[in-house]
Amino acid sequence: MKKITSTLEILFSCIIIILFSVSSNAQMVGSDAYMKGNYVEIGIDGLGGFEGVNVASSPVPSGMHLRSANNLFGFVANPQMNSWAGSAFDGDFFTPGSPENGWGIEIDSSGGATYVNQGNNCSYYQTIPGAITSWSYASAQTLCDWEGDATTGTNIHIKINYDLQDNDLFYITTISITNNTASIIPDLYYYRNVDSDNNQEIGGGFTTQNTIVSQITMGGTNTSVNSTQATPWSSFFGFLAIDPNWVAGYGGFSNRDAIDMWNGTSPFTQTVGATNVADEAIYLAYKITNLAPGNTEVFKFASLFDSAAETDAISALSFATGISNNNDLQNLVSIYPNPFLESTTIKIGKDVKLINAEMHIYDMLGKKIKTLLVPNGKNSITINNDDMNTGMYFYQLKDSEKIIATGKLISQ
Repeated sequence: MKKITSTLEILFSCIIIILFSVSSNAQMVGSDAYMKGNYVEIGIDGLGGFEGVNVASSPVPSGMHLRSANNLFGFVANPQMNSWAGSAFDGDFFTPGSPENGWGIEIDSSGGATYVNQGNNCSYYQTIPGAITSWSYASAQTLCDWEGDATTGTNIHIKINYDLQDNDLFYITTISITNNTASIIPDLYYYRNVDSDNNQEIGGGFTTQNTIVSQITMGGTNTSVNSTQATPWSSFFGFLAIDPNWVAGYGGFSNRDAIDMWNGTSPFTQTVGATNVADEAIYLAYKITNLAPGNTEVFKFASLFDSAAETDAISALSFATGISNNNDLQNLVSIYPNPFLESTTIKIGKDVKLINAEMHIYDMLGKKIKTLLVPNGKNSITINNDDMNTGMYFYQLKDSEKIIATGKLISQ
């Protein structure tokens, strides 16, 4: 896991990225990054790793659609899929007024000597310094990585990957948190929140109708919260996750307390079906338990711009970014070799019992190209590339009850 340790390293990383900036879909401007799909556009702040580039210092690339009452480019969308005709598109989703958009971590629910509450937000603070360490555009997919370190009172490395497919009305955010201390961290909480004003700047108000749709922790099939507006037309923004360690909610505005968010402490609401029309933030919160020294927890969620995109987003969350619904099982997966010429073998930890398991292989467009059966009791499977062209693929290992592991394969 790469760790950003000095200002010189950050500057060097940014310089290298700028030198190789050749794609109109993924562009570095200064130390910031812009990501452009056919229907979604995003700006990633290089210092804080959140959506919200300062356009005064990093001008918006030609062809993108800035709509902001201040100097921030966060994210906009064209769910009408009409080539961004006129002004009939949605967003910017949070930049009017005092914008609320960011993420953070909190450690030690007892509030004792090891208590840590740090994070990065477009409107008021950045306490976890970092930099964009990579970006790319290939096969209709834009990827951007940000990495930083929380070192005040702890030693946590954080990597955030943004994954935008050209034709999707959502994007996937994957977070990797590594414990670089010498001790187990009993409880670590992450949050992602946004006050989604939707189309305030073109006739809507600052208020949105915020609704908690589903909670896995309460028996739902996924965890989902969204904000909608009806003026000047129907607009939608939502968070979606399929890992059981997530909870969703709304409430408050600039209250950035991950533990309270996770627990649903006032002013936060987590009740499924609850809805409220207000100028307030929606959020996701994730809990990590007993993160051992040197270990990394990986988790992800989707940001949606159309309710009809939910099915595709759930599919993407299942395999597109290379992690599993069950992090304990995922940590037991090994692949060698990868990249591979003729074949590669995926091995699962011996303590995992596979029953009626199947291995599915998908290409970059999400098309399933092969299915392999895993004999009961076996904990490895070999994949041949006899019918696989050179390039990147995704695998998904499922048994009779759940997804065991997902990841990326590179055929040479």
